[in-house]
Amino acid sequence: MPDKITKFIKALDEKTRSRLKEKLLEVKKNPFSSGDIKKLQGTSENLYRLRLGKIRVVYKILKSDIEIVDIDYRGNIY
Repeated sequence: MPDKITKFIKALDEKTRSRLKEKLLEVKKNPFSSGDIKKLQGTSENLYRLRLGKIRVVYKILKSDIEIVDIDYRGNIY
């Protein structure tokens, strides 16, 4: 994971970090299962956005995994 993503996750409070971890595990099992997932428009890659409160996670789906491309608060990520 890039340093920016690791640093952002470490700066979160424990409760939010735990919710994020649970949500990412759900997405890993089934990338389209959660209700707050949307495919990003206007990109050449297959990028998806996961919404967790004010936090947005941009990820792409690999064969058997997901790769987090970016994570930040809503106003800073797009």
